[in-house]
Amino acid sequence: MKIALTHADLPNETKGGVAHQAHALGNVLAGRGHDVTFFTFSPAWDECRYQVRQLTPPRGRGLKRFGSFLFARALAGVDFSGFDMIHVNGDGYLIRRGPGRPPLLRTFYGSARDEAKSAVRLRRRVYQNVLSLLEARDARNADLCVGISAATQARIPAVSQIISCGVDLSRFRLGLKSAHPSVLFVGTAGGRKRGQFLADVFTHAVRPRFPDAELWTVADRPLMGGGGIVNHGRVSFEMLGDLYRRAWVFCLPSTYEGFGVPYIEALASGTSVVASPNAGAREVLQNGAWGSLAEDADLGKSIVRLLGNPDERSTWETRGLERAGDFAWDRVAAQYERLYTDLIRAKNRAEPAAPFVEVAG
Repeated sequence: MKIALTHADLPNETKGGVAHQAHALGNVLAGRGHDVTFFTFSPAWDECRYQVRQLTPPRGRGLKRFGSFLFARALAGVDFSGFDMIHVNGDGYLIRRGPGRPPLLRTFYGSARDEAKSAVRLRRRVYQNVLSLLEARDARNADLCVGISAATQARIPAVSQIISCGVDLSRFRLGLKSAHPSVLFVGTAGGRKRGQFLADVFTHAVRPRFPDAELWTVADRPLMGGGGIVNHGRVSFEMLGDLYRRAWVFCLPSTYEGFGVPYIEALASGTSVVASPNAGAREVLQNGAWGSLAEDADLGKSIVRLLGNPDERSTWETRGLERAGDFAWDRVAAQYERLYTDLIRAKNRAEPAAPFVEVAG
């Protein structure tokens, strides 16, 4: 198949989870023999196994704030007629309909309405509410809407299929644990990820029980607190995988996740998970079957219990590896391939056959 993938940016220019997921899917599809072209504002980089069609990016700091809307406008000018399939990962509401347009599949990575509800800053809340209106238009413009979770489907009624996010089992894998108790956080200090909240819990509830424990953070800014907080900032993929493998416990106390890719990265690394009971964590961890769900008041107790109980950690680690297999990229890509095939067949059935013209001999 000749497949067009779209997203405003790639992982070489953003920390955003959707960019990582779309990039990984493109690589897997290319590895499975498809001709994949990625339409994006970002330049190609050494991890791209697909072709990159770089659209003209916005210039100036002010315009970058409107990158999502500008990317939608840029896609409106693309001729997709040479492709078998368009797979949009956001901002496809201006792609023109018409007889020459291939089938269009839109993946929703959560709900902008839920993002707005969990937003801390007013500007982000307004921005996400605007995006929620555009999501509805995006859904109407698509031939098929896919959501990454049942929670996403519940918020966006147009979603008719659920395909989970994927995890690279070669990058996130078992390894040796650190010699001392360690907790890993991957996210942002503020907002819905609540890294600073976890740092406070670590300082007041965990560190007094385990004086040699460390909180390792991969975040947008340093987390503040007492001793034992090790701020790594942004790290390479290789270092991120190493931190997941070595940590005793992974904790992400997010108030909202449409899915929660860090949870499955931890599971695949054989690391016990503690999460706040947001919609994504409940679904990925199946209400506590594959990891611990803790309300805010019990978060510190849950981390302390796991750090002090190697048998319980071992049980969670073994179960986590089993669960991570459900999200292997080949399984995810195969599900998309089936949908692509169905959409292309439906499109071909719907199009009238070319008229027969008798040529005089």
